[in-house]
Amino acid sequence: MGRWLSVVLEFLLAADILRTAVAPSWDAIGKLAAIAGIRTALNYFLGQEVREETERIADTRITAPIRREQG
Repeated sequence: MGRWLSVVLEFLLAADILRTAVAPSWDAIGKLAAIAGIRTALNYFLGQEVREETERIADTRITAPIRREQG
């Protein structure tokens, strides 16, 4: 789900850039810069969470057979 959210954020940013390119004003450019910064930060932290969760799941799969053998 996190990967899909990341893709959606990228599409929304692209839509905002296109909308601003059609009818630019300083107000619209400022809003776009703020939105781009926020969405970029969200996308970065979302990517971090997805990577950590993927690593946690991989570690669980690797150590699961060892635990069964010891138990």
